[in-house]
Amino acid sequence: MKRTLFVLTLALAFFATACQQSQDNSMEMQSESSNEISTSTTENTIGMLQHTVYFYLNEDVTEEERQQFEEGLEALLSIEEIYRSEMGVPAGTPDREVTDHSFGYSIFTWFETMDDYEVYAEHPDHMEFIDQYESLWADVKVYDTQVTQAMD
Repeated sequence: MKRTLFVLTLALAFFATACQQSQDNSMEMQSESSNEISTSTTENTIGMLQHTVYFYLNEDVTEEERQQFEEGLEALLSIEEIYRSEMGVPAGTPDREVTDHSFGYSIFTWFETMDDYEVYAEHPDHMEFIDQYESLWADVKVYDTQVTQAMD
């Protein structure tokens, strides 16, 4: 009887240890997976300069001119000093008094340093873009922001 009780206790202890190790491994894998997701989807842009530009195109711009303008933006956004860039068009959100859907394109760029921004601002490709496409826009709005906080 003592031997049977000893074997059952030993088996129960082995089973409990195996379950705990499995749970620990599962939680470790979940934690690693969560870290991979959060580190791959968020960037630390605190302290960077975010340069945002809204282009209000003329009403008579043709579809071909829009395509050329978009290609020009793509070339502009390939300037090496840009840390990160994105390009967009007005979203299909509902009209609201505070929402402006009247722009044609927007670009969002991040610069690690003011020097990088200044190189971009005077870069020959930037100047060429302005010279080549300024006749297509009625207005341009530029918003420069020093990033103070990044949210996850």
